[in-house]
Amino acid sequence: MYKGNKAVAVLLGCTMLLAACGQGNNNNSESSASPSSEASGSASASASAPASTQATDKKPVKLKVLVASDWLKEKKWQTVFDDYEKQSGNTLDIQSAPVNNYKDLVNTRLATQDAPDLLFYWSQEGSIKQLQPEKNLVDLSNEEFASRINPAVSKYFLKTDGKLYGIPVTGLSVGGVLYNKKVFADLGIEIPKTYDELLAASDKIKAAGITPIYEAGKEGWPLQLFTFSAMADVINKQPDLMEKINTRQTTFDQVPEYVDALQKQADLQKKGYVNKDLFSGTYDMSLEQLATGKAAMIFQADWAVSPLIEKYPDAQIGMFPLPWDGDNYASISDPNGLYVLKNSKNVEAAMDFVKFFSSQDELSKYFNTVKSIPTWTGLTVDLNPGTSDMNAYVESGKAVPFFNALSVVDIGDYQSLLQQLYGGQLSAKEVAAGVQSNIDKGAKAAGVAGF
Repeated sequence: MYKGNKAVAVLLGCTMLLAACGQGNNNNSESSASPSSEASGSASASASAPASTQATDKKPVKLKVLVASDWLKEKKWQTVFDDYEKQSGNTLDIQSAPVNNYKDLVNTRLATQDAPDLLFYWSQEGSIKQLQPEKNLVDLSNEEFASRINPAVSKYFLKTDGKLYGIPVTGLSVGGVLYNKKVFADLGIEIPKTYDELLAASDKIKAAGITPIYEAGKEGWPLQLFTFSAMADVINKQPDLMEKINTRQTTFDQVPEYVDALQKQADLQKKGYVNKDLFSGTYDMSLEQLATGKAAMIFQADWAVSPLIEKYPDAQIGMFPLPWDGDNYASISDPNGLYVLKNSKNVEAAMDFVKFFSSQDELSKYFNTVKSIPTWTGLTVDLNPGTSDMNAYVESGKAVPFFNALSVVDIGDYQSLLQQLYGGQLSAKEVAAGVQSNIDKGAKAAGVAGF
């Protein structure tokens, strides 16, 4: 069984080529704005121990916590909740809903003044804007823990208009190609450095009677990982591309590199490189096929590694960036965030939970359980296989956020468009136009300038 490689989470400085993709309001996390007076806390709170601030003479409170049920599947969060209740004396009322309905539920709760005290939510700027942060969220910019958030996260996520509104509560997930090391070794295949080399490897794997690439077309969402990874190289070379799209100086269907990436994905099926049961294939099936060597590769993020090796501990799994043009970049996903509701009657206690989770001791325990790249600095973590392969790209600055995470608004039902691409109902150009149409509708509804 894999024991893990040691990796130290380091500051990712301004050399991160993510930087050029940022927009004007994505300033550094050291904002001059003051936090809400309701949530102001001592900046001198210790970072090395759980910082429960509830005074002993205060009555315990019940905090309402709203979270997508899909994010609670792993037991690690129940451990965090139990530890906090034991230390603070407060109780947590965990309320959840399926992720597909989660945004609608959150919007309804905010509109009806039935907001929770603590909210787990996405961290893209477009998602935060939909929460009307000035009205609903506590500004965390000046809190002590803000300076310990990994700069690769705080520079692009959890904030808008230069203010930090949330903390990261998941690791930094990296997209690319998960592969079966034994299959590659048995067939004498080296890790491909270009897309042509990836196709050549797929030819060799197919000739050996093994499925080169397994796509989970039934669930749909895994189909997004191919273009999320391909666009990392495109955005690296065109650092102002997303800014132009966010201000509608250009559109996705007018970006030839994006349309080309979609066409390359569709061609994988035409070449016979993907599984024949594509439209009945699920995420769990893709992990099983990869782990057992029935498939050689899947386009995924490293969040898939933990469940894979837990179920298949003898699997030999590695990971590499989707090879595109030789100067390959990893793609990184936005972490989930935790937010404090400004109008809560229990802001102080809610901030107490945030400080508890952001203590070095609690973070170290958490990240050594999930074994993902920490979204906080100063932690030593045993990383999973695959994740350890990709961490070198992140640490060296060769990583770019998923393009949807840099969009000014949600890109909509992308997975459905990709299912239609594979099914032949839509062309690559039509998928790109569909993505742009989703953005146009969302941006107009949000009152974004230029749309």
